[in-house]
Amino acid sequence: MAAIGADGRHFVREQLDLGVHDHVFGLGERFGPLAKNGQSIDIWNADGGTSTEQFYKNVPFYVTDAGYGVFVNHPGRVSFEVAAEAVSRTQFSVEGHSLQYFLIYGPTPKEILRRYAVLTGHPARLPSWSYGVWLSTSFTTSYDEQTVVRFVDGMAERGPPLSVFHFDAFWMKELHWCDFEWNPDTFPDPAGMLSRLKARGLRISIWINPYISQLSKLFQDAKSRGFLLKRPSGEVWQWDKWQPGLAVVDFTNPKACEWYAGS
Repeated sequence: MAAIGADGRHFVREQLDLGVHDHVFGLGERFGPLAKNGQSIDIWNADGGTSTEQFYKNVPFYVTDAGYGVFVNHPGRVSFEVAAEAVSRTQFSVEGHSLQYFLIYGPTPKEILRRYAVLTGHPARLPSWSYGVWLSTSFTTSYDEQTVVRFVDGMAERGPPLSVFHFDAFWMKELHWCDFEWNPDTFPDPAGMLSRLKARGLRISIWINPYISQLSKLFQDAKSRGFLLKRPSGEVWQWDKWQPGLAVVDFTNPKACEWYAGS
């Protein structure tokens, strides 16, 4: 069904029947109940944090325990009403003049997911260690090697095997994200620290960002090379979202990708 909003925007929606005892699961990363019944969900990636309804990894695909799944093939915002507006229906809508979706029969969840993956493409196989427990400092803004060791020791005392330790953005100087340099005030011996952690059987992950602070020494270098996103006027596009005056690397430029990877 097509509709025109009060502001003149065009939308297309579809409604599918949902049985009394049917449940809906999926739609990507969510910070709420596993079953999505009764929820209104917008598929739109946003960095809002775990205390909001914005999510990092949205997927316009859901599975039901009625033996089928639904994939809405749309790259923009998709709005879902899952037994919310009407308990006997699921509804999804997009802005525009057309809507494409696929009804995927199973009947088992495993078979639904297999057919969905055949349709959209299989991801690369992940190494077995990546399925283990990852421990992060979780934005503890004042930490050093002793803090990290305390985190790791605390996990060891509790029993679960640890596979990866993840350093959040504060392995770099505050507001210098991302310059790829360890903060010498808190990590004077990063090579030694990483060796000691690896000796405990841990893999290391460190937080990096696709943007560069104007305080970073990389900023002027990237700007002079034309490796940052620009406004229509030709000026570098900057934002104050995470730190004053950050700029985003233009990853559509192969030379910018090479420069970023080698920084």
